[in-house]
Parts: sequence; structure tokens; C-alpha cells
Amino acid sequence: MKSIIIGTAGHVDHGKTMLIKALTGEDTDRLREEKERGISIELGFAPFQLPSGRIAGVIDVPGHERFIHNMLAGISGIDLVLLVVDASEGVMPQTREHLGILQLLQIKKGIVVITKIDLVEDEWLDLVEEEIKEELKGTFLETAVIHRVSVVKEEGIEELKALLDKLIEEVPTKKQNAPLRIPVDRIFSVSGFGTVITGTLLSGTISTGEIVEILPHQIEARVRQIQVFETTVETAMAGQRVALNLAGIEKASIERGDVIASPGFFKATKLIDARLNLLSVLKKPMSNLTPVHFYLAAKRLVAKVVLLEKEELSPGDSSLVQCILDKPVVAHSGDHFIIRSYSPMTTIGGGVVLDGQPVRHKRFRQEVIERLRILEEGDPAELILQVLEQQQAVSLQELKVVTKLPEKIIHDQLEKLKQSNRILQLSGSLIIKETMDSWEKTTIEKISQHISNNNLSRGLSRSQLKGFLSSQIGQKDYDSFLTLLQKKEIIQLQGEMVSLYGYEIQPTPEEMKMLAKIEKMLLESGFSPPVKKELMESLKISSGALDSLLAYLQENKVLVKISEDIYYHIENYKKAVQLLREHLSSAGEAAVSDFRTLLDTSRKYALPLMEHFDQKKLTRRVGDKRVAWKIKEEL
Repeated sequence: MKSIIIGTAGHVDHGKTMLIKALTGEDTDRLREEKERGISIELGFAPFQLPSGRIAGVIDVPGHERFIHNMLAGISGIDLVLLVVDASEGVMPQTREHLGILQLLQIKKGIVVITKIDLVEDEWLDLVEEEIKEELKGTFLETAVIHRVSVVKEEGIEELKALLDKLIEEVPTKKQNAPLRIPVDRIFSVSGFGTVITGTLLSGTISTGEIVEILPHQIEARVRQIQVFETTVETAMAGQRVALNLAGIEKASIERGDVIASPGFFKATKLIDARLNLLSVLKKPMSNLTPVHFYLAAKRLVAKVVLLEKEELSPGDSSLVQCILDKPVVAHSGDHFIIRSYSPMTTIGGGVVLDGQPVRHKRFRQEVIERLRILEEGDPAELILQVLEQQQAVSLQELKVVTKLPEKIIHDQLEKLKQSNRILQLSGSLIIKETMDSWEKTTIEKISQHISNNNLSRGLSRSQLKGFLSSQIGQKDYDSFLTLLQKKEIIQLQGEMVSLYGYEIQPTPEEMKMLAKIEKMLLESGFSPPVKKELMESLKISSGALDSLLAYLQENKVLVKISEDIYYHIENYKKAVQLLREHLSSAGEAAVSDFRTLLDTSRKYALPLMEHFDQKKLTRRVGDKRVAWKIKEEL
């Protein structure tokens, strides 16, 4: 069943609390000071059973201008509002300010309730109703029902319940499959139980025993017990008022405005990108870096407003902005906020969060403005593409965390983007086609450049090529990327080498002569071949040129590399392996001196050769001797 939060709004002493008591039977004024003064100071909460049987939550907010910060802490989580106007006073200053706040928070549904109708004549009531209609023109309540009640005479109460029951059908269901988020609006301790917090469950679900994260402090706690309006439940869902008994955390560790969330999904920030709207009743424009009081959910902060696309913001106008906050806060795309002037404190505007984890922006940057407008339009596909463009290779889990989109929406959008070839799947990550094209271009360019400068090389090693691509790509994704290029016949993979598809090395006539000389020298020298320095001197070539020639002969299985300096001709290498096999078959073990004698060579060659056999797992070292491991020809 749909869970709904109903909130009150209106001027002080217009009868909000008495109306809630008439509807619910609950007195939401719980503080002694509230009862003594006869006005609400803090937020009040009550369960409300509607005629249909569903239970709604009611939040009663203070109407006095001194407690507007408390009103803002509760009003942002509501689904519909009861705007209360005293029949004897009509529209008053806090009626207008509350209405402006509701408008800025983009509350969509509500009923206007004229209270205390028993105190005035019908003709006066008609005048008050006309005044209200005039005040509501151009607002979300312009076409709302205006209902008259008397709490004292119990007139209109049952009819109001029926109106609310009907209106609730038009309120959309909150996201239950999204990450958990509960802004904390009250913290207290219960003897024998410990710390308890209350808040409106904005999204997701929560169950007993679950581990939650408290932000911005990044503290984890276990949910010991859950209550929804004093009834213990195992699970609560989006749209409900909840009280959570948290184990392993002190009351002093939490404050109003903190957020209870699914671990790892949200991060606190001191920067917010947003669309800001100024109220049209203001007398002067807002300049860049104006300090303001900033209210987001139950959090109250101070912020400086950076105007990203305008020199100044006129009354009634809007702008893309970046808010620099004095304290960290949890903000998500789509959250609404209110700003009040720094001094004196009056409501001057509000807006909607577009990015809750931005980087610092410079003003008037077109690429920044374009990105924020994409976010503002609310296209989930564009948001996913933005994330992939910025981070290149992103796993599905990372995408969920960064976008905060429900899993089904992400899945559906990814299917569409894959079908339209706008994104590609690697081993464990997603990339946009532009990233794939860029990596493909870099691969072709780097291999082409390498073989142009190294005529005898087939291409680059896998590790060399990976260094030219993004540092964000993991090994499995990289291997998957190479496999895709091979299927497209762009590259060919030969062991650890990556070369262009169909590329064949074509040595020059001079290189052919050098290759023949090296092959002959190493074949004729048997088990004591010339080292690299001796080859350079004999052939009169540079170290780089010799490395290319040796690599070519090695790739074509003419030579076997024993160490950095020593190469054996393949025929001599095979003979060395065979001699070792025969010796170990008869003697069972071999020292370096044995092998030196066996090959009629020096320790200079025998030791590197034995170490090479160890690496190839042809032999295994035991003390100063070698024994057979798996003698075979791996050529």
C-alpha cells in the first residue's frame, strides 16, 4: 500500500496543530514550552488512518517566523500539504512565506483549509476565500480545493478526511528500489535501548539487522529496531515516517540533517551544482558569491552562491549555480533546497540539485553549462553516457553508485544504448563507443609508429600498448578490448605481441645479410656464443639495431634468449637440453660444474643456462645441485 506524508503549512496560531489533533486524535505539541506558550516550536508527528484504511504520516510544522528553520527541516519530505488559514485573520506574512517555500520545493498537491469558521460570519468567510484565491494565482494550489472547518464544532473534519483520501490517489509512489536515504530530523535516547533517530524515508527500504551508514561522518551502525508510528515492524519503505533504534552509536555522534543511507551509495559534499530560482518579490538582484542560509532536507548550512551563467540574478529569474557549502551535506540529483538571506533572514529563493558530487567550476564555461542542462532535462541515458565519458571504463556497480538511478532504469537504458551501439561491454566494464574508437585509434597509431621505427619488430608487447591507453582500464577489460579488435581484424595477437592485422615483417637486403651473419656466428660458436657486445663490434652496428635483429630471430624461433647478453642458436639449444636429459637420467642430479664439463664451455655460459632451465621448469634447484623437474623440449 502506498505510503504518504502529509504536511501542514501556514501562519502562527492559525490552528494547524488543533486541526491535526482533530484529524488524528494526536497532540503533536510534545514540548512543555509549546503547551505553555500555545504555539508549535518543533516538528510534530502523528499517524493518520484515512477512511480507506491506509495509514498516512502527518508532519505538523511551526508557523512562527523565528522557527522557520524547524519548518524547513520537516516540510521537504512531504507528498501533499494542508495550507491552513485562520478565517478571522486571512492570509498573513507566514502564509505567504510558507506558500513560497512550498512552491520552491515543487510540492505538487495540496488542500487549502480555512480554520476557525465558527468565529466569523459567512459573508466574511466568502471574503477570506476570495483573498486566498487571489493569493494562490500562479501557484500549484491555484486550482486546489478550499475547505472550511471548525475544530471546536467538529465541522468539515470527516469531509476533509475524504478529500485527503481521494487526493492521495494522485500522489506518485516513492522509489522503493532505490538506495536507502533518511534525513535525520530528531535524535534522542531511550533508557535500555540507546540511540533513536527519526526521519522520513525518502527512498529505498530498511530492515531490522541491516547495516547502515551515517553521513557525513561515515559511521556505520546496525538497525536494532524499526518503528513506524510507534508500531514495531521488520521492514519500512519509502514514504513512511520511521524511528530507528541504532546499535553501536552514541547520540552525540548524530545531528539533525545527517543522513542514514545504504553503505557506499552516497558521499557527502561541500559543492552542489543546481538550478536556482529567486522569488519575484525581492527588491534587488543577487550578485555572485552572495552568502546565504542554505536548507536541504533537514540540514541547515551557510553557502556562497556562484552564478555560473549570469553576472547577477534578477528577482523572479533563475540560473545554473554552484553552491559552496560551509559543511558537508548529502545531496542527490532532484533534491530541492531553500535559501534565505544572510541578514535579516527571509526566504529569497530555492532550487533543485543537478549534481551532488561536482568538481569546482569556473564561471561561464560552456561545457559545464551544457552538461548541467543535460542533467536538468533528466534523461537517464544521457546521465549514464556522461558518467562513462568522464570515467571511461565503469562497472555496473560503480554506475549504480555514481548515478543513484534505480537498477531497473539502469538495466533498461543500458539495453537501449547497447542496441544503438552507443556503449560497449568489455569483460567487467562498460565504455562508450567514442572511448572505444579513441583506444582503437591509439592502438593503430602506436603500433604503426613502433614498426615504422623498428622495421624488424612485429609490434608492441601487450604491456607496452596498455601503457598508452587509459590507466583506468583493468587487465580483464584490456584483454577483452584486444579480443574485440582481433575479431574486427584490426590487430593480430601472437602470444604477448600485438601487431596490425595481416602485417608481415619484410627485412631489407642489408638486414637479411646481417641476420644471416648472426645466425651463422651463433650456430658455429656452439655452446660458447659471442655476447651482445662482441656481436656489435663484429657487425659494426649499434645496440638498438642489434636488439631488433636478435628480436626478429628470436620471434622466428632461430635463436633462444638465455639472458640479457646471451642468445643460443636453436640447434645448439636443443643439443644442450638433450645432453642435460641424458645426464640427469643417469646421474640424477647436476652441479653447474657438471654442466660446464658436459657442454665443454665456461661457467660464464653454464650458469645462465642452468638458471634459464630453472625458469622454464626443466630443472629444479636443490642446494647447489639441479634435479629433473619436467625435462622436455619447450621450443
